[in-house]
Amino acid sequence: MSNWYDRYQKLDLQNGKIEFILEDDQDMIEIRYSDGMLIDVGYIEDVSKYYITVVLSDDERGWESPIDVVEVIAKDDLLKKLQETIFQYRRTDS
Repeated sequence: MSNWYDRYQKLDLQNGKIEFILEDDQDMIEIRYSDGMLIDVGYIEDVSKYYITVVLSDDERGWESPIDVVEVIAKDDLLKKLQETIFQYRRTDS
């Protein structure tokens, strides 16, 4: 039997550390980077959408001014959109 997060294990995190929290919840996945950047994935049930939020720091200041918020309607699109977001903000040349 597979876990809900198995499909996300193949993401190229670009040196980030991933934490799986809870499937289809406001706090679902966090990817943290050594410079403080955080890519956060959550599901908001009231609007039936997933959100990928990118903040420069995981503190009040960072969350007040996210550098990007990506809306994803279909869960089937979430893996692709998350990988695109990682590459957009964390692409390394290594």
